Amino acid sequence: MKTVSDYLLLRAPHKSQAYFLMAIITAVYLLNFHVNDIWTPNESFYAEAVREMFESGNFLEIFYNYEPRYNKPPLTYWLIAGSSSIFGLNEFGIRLPIVLLGLGSIWITYLLGRLLYGEKGGLYAMVMMAFSIQVLAVKQYASPEIPLTFFFTLTMYYFIKGFMARNKKYILLSYVALGLTVLTKGFPYIIVIAGIIGVFILISGPDKWKRVWKEVKFLNLHIGVPIALLIGLSWVIFMYLKDGQAFWEVYYRETFGRALSKKTNGPKPFFYLEVISWSIIPYSLVFFYAVVRWFGDRKNISRVVFPVAWFAAMLIIFSIAKGKIPTYMIQAHPAMFLMIVPLLLDYQPAAKFWRIVWKTTFALPSILIIAATFYTIYFLDLPVLLYGLGVLSLAGFVLWLKKGNNPDWNVMIPFWSITAFLICFAIYLPRMERFRPYDELGNVINLEQEIDKSIPIQIQKTLIHNIPFYAERFAIRDQTIDDINDRAEELPILALVRDEDFAGLKGFESIWSGMIYDFSSESQFLKFVLACLDAEKGDFSKFAKYHVVTKGID
Repeated sequence: MKTVSDYLLLRAPHKSQAYFLMAIITAVYLLNFHVNDIWTPNESFYAEAVREMFESGNFLEIFYNYEPRYNKPPLTYWLIAGSSSIFGLNEFGIRLPIVLLGLGSIWITYLLGRLLYGEKGGLYAMVMMAFSIQVLAVKQYASPEIPLTFFFTLTMYYFIKGFMARNKKYILLSYVALGLTVLTKGFPYIIVIAGIIGVFILISGPDKWKRVWKEVKFLNLHIGVPIALLIGLSWVIFMYLKDGQAFWEVYYRETFGRALSKKTNGPKPFFYLEVISWSIIPYSLVFFYAVVRWFGDRKNISRVVFPVAWFAAMLIIFSIAKGKIPTYMIQAHPAMFLMIVPLLLDYQPAAKFWRIVWKTTFALPSILIIAATFYTIYFLDLPVLLYGLGVLSLAGFVLWLKKGNNPDWNVMIPFWSITAFLICFAIYLPRMERFRPYDELGNVINLEQEIDKSIPIQIQKTLIHNIPFYAERFAIRDQTIDDINDRAEELPILALVRDEDFAGLKGFESIWSGMIYDFSSESQFLKFVLACLDAEKGDFSKFAKYHVVTKGID
C-alpha cells in the first residue's frame, strides 16, 4: 500500500503518481493567476487585440489600438478568444488558455520521458519541467511563448513516438502539430524542427546513406509537409492577398528578419549558455553536469540521442541567428530535462569527489530557494503562517542530506522547495493591484460615466499599453497639454494627463485620479515589485499621479 511519502518522493512510479503530481502542479499554476490586471506591454497587445476581435466580429485580422498588428500569427489570439467567449473578456478568460497549455506542455514532457525511459523517467521529466524559472515567468502571461512550447513539444512527441513505433499515424499527427506551431509563431519554426529531426536521423545510427534515405522516406514528406504548410501558412497567405506588401514587410521583419538582419552589438556565441544557467533553475547545474557526463561517456550517448539532437540543433540555430532573445530556448527545456533523466535513473558516481559534485548540483539551488522563501516572507511582510512552508522545506532538505545520493530525493527536494516559494509569492500578487488601477480607471469611464466609446482617450506623453483594453476605445498617444486643449475646441474630449500638468488644462473636469507606474513596461518585474513595496511605505517616487479628464461630455 502506497503511503503519502511514496507520492511525495516518487517512490510510487505509477500513473497515479503522475496524476498526484499534476494535481499539485495545477494547483500552484492556478493560484492567483488571474488577480492582476493585464500587464504592460506585451500582454496588452494580445488582450486588446482579442477585445477588438469581439467588438468588430472579425477574427481573421488582428488589430491593436485599431491599427493592423501583423507581428505574429493568430493562433494565440484565437485561443484567448475561445476562452474569453466562455469565461468572459477578463483576466481569467484571457490567461486561462496559457495556463492550461503550460500544464499541457508539462504533461507532454512526462509522456516523452515515459516513452524514452519508462514511468519513473516520465515523472522525473515532469517534475523538472514544471517549475523551471523561465517557464514560471510566462506561465500566466498572455503571449505566444507557452502556446509555442505546447505545440512544439507535441510535434516532438508525435514524431519520436511514430519513429520508434514505425507508426505513420503519429508521424502525420506530428505534421499537424507542426502546422499549429507555425500558426503560433511563424514559418521559421519549420526550419528549427526540420533541423532537429535532421540532426537526429543523422546521428541515430550508422552513417550510411541508405539508412538515412530510408528514414527520410518513412517521414512521408510529400504528404506531411503540405499538411503543415496548409495549416501553418493559411493565415499568412490570406493576409498577404488582402494587405500585400504592407503585411509582408512587418511579418518578415518579425520572423526571418529578426534572425537574419537584426542589428547586434557583436557576436554572442555563448548568449544561450548564459540563459540556460538561470532559465532552468533549480536544475541548471544538473544540466551542465549532464552535458559534461555525456560528453565524457560518448559510448552510451545513444540513450539521449533524441534530446541531444533537439537541444543541439536549437542551440546552434539560435546562436547563429543575429536576433537573440532568452525566450527562444524555452522550447528546448524538455530536451534539456530529458538529457538529465537517465542519470537520475541509474547514475551513481564511483569517486567520492564526483558524488559530492553530483549532490551539490541539486543542493545548492535548493538551499538558495529555501533561503529565498524565508526572505520573501520577511521582505514582503507575508502572513507568519507561511514560515511553516519554509520550515518544512528546510526540514526536508536536512533529511535529504542524510540520505546520500538518492535520485528520488535529489529531484524532489528542489521541486518541493520551489513549490513553497511559489505559494508564498502567489499570495503576494493581489497586493500589487493597489498600485495598478487600470480596471478601476476603466470602470469609471465605461460604467460610472458611460462615456461613448466612439470618443478616443488621449494620453499625455507615452502610451500606457493596457489603457485601450480597459478604456475600451482608441487611444491617441504622445499628446501634449496644448494638443489636448486645441482638440477641445472642436470635439468632446476624454484624456489621461499627469497631475503636474493638470492645471494647464482649460475647462476640464477630473473624473478620476490615481497613481500609475511611471515606466512604460512592467516586464522588468523585480523593479516593479520593489517599486510597489516602496509605495506601500509611502514612497511613490516610481509612480506618477494621473487624472482622467473630460470636456464637452454630457
